[in-house]
Amino acid sequence: MVAVQSNNVSAVNEALNEIHVEEEDYDRLRESIDLHHNFDQIGLAQKIEKHELLEMRRVAAYIYKKEGKWKHSIVLSKKDKIYKDAMETVSQSGDRELLRSCLFTSLNRYRSHS
Repeated sequence: MVAVQSNNVSAVNEALNEIHVEEEDYDRLRESIDLHHNFDQIGLAQKIEKHELLEMRRVAAYIYKKEGKWKHSIVLSKKDKIYKDAMETVSQSGDRELLRSCLFTSLNRYRSHS
């Protein structure tokens, strides 16, 4: 199946992505997502956003970011305390309101730890 994935066929991409999820191979999953976009990306993100592995949840946030679902990506990153990912997403979004919200959250988090 991997040999024909270069054809970017939805059914093949989805089948391989499913295998990567089952095997908890988040590196290959992310590579597959980056190279072969023809599949239900939001559906995959929804499936893995509550996965027990942090790295799988990071892939879900990554998919949401790629799809322009900035807020959803940021919420997932912040929930897992991956603030660097959240800030990168805010930066890519170019949304000033999201920036203010993340900065406010970061400042409050910093103050509560001081």
